[in-house]
Amino acid sequence: MSEKRSGKKKEKTDLAQKAYQGIRQMLFYNEIIPGQKIKYQDLADKIGVSITPVIHALKWLEFKNIVTHEHNRGYFVKEVSLKEVTEIYDTRLLLEVSLVPEIIRSVNDESLEQLKQSQEDYRAAVEEENEYRRLMTDMQFHLCLASISRCRIQLKILQDLFDTLLLKYTRNLVLLGIMDNSLTEHATIFDSLEDRDAVGLENVLTAHLDHVRNHITQGFKKLFVREKEAMVDLFPFR
Repeated sequence: MSEKRSGKKKEKTDLAQKAYQGIRQMLFYNEIIPGQKIKYQDLADKIGVSITPVIHALKWLEFKNIVTHEHNRGYFVKEVSLKEVTEIYDTRLLLEVSLVPEIIRSVNDESLEQLKQSQEDYRAAVEEENEYRRLMTDMQFHLCLASISRCRIQLKILQDLFDTLLLKYTRNLVLLGIMDNSLTEHATIFDSLEDRDAVGLENVLTAHLDHVRNHITQGFKKLFVREKEAMVDLFPFR
């Protein structure tokens, strides 16, 4: 009896995980967009599960602040927010730079090789002009760098920040495109780490993240202005 209950519990967990991954993919590829009401049955049909795992998955996403639940109305994808984006990039800068001493202390040949591979993956995505892959490989480069520190709590926070960006802001980030100097700055970050230059690494990483933050936040402001202007064109004042 105990094994049977355990098997059912695992099956429920597996189905909820399947629903969670399915919804994540839809969010990433903008099949579900900010502000949109989430229809349980439509998601269940697309993913191939019942409604119950979908609701469990939405609760996980609510905990991660990706969706919100309104009483008697259901779940909605949270609207994009310039304030939230700015806070994410401010936090990234503080968090990633703070890890530099531990990164320098813990780096070895194996971790350098892994970072080099992440750098090459990002280069390939840029050369392919694959915006979705570029986003993933850019974040993977920064996660790989941070993971060298072996600071698990800070790494988890960074992963959660990237999760929010990927699930709520992918469309906006794709529209904004990449900075022309990102490849060069990644290479400089790698070179400073390879030289075990703590001061150099801190300086180039700070400069890079500051450039990224300014590029993204200024770009978001322009996008929001364009969207407001488009709404006025659709619904002009009389």
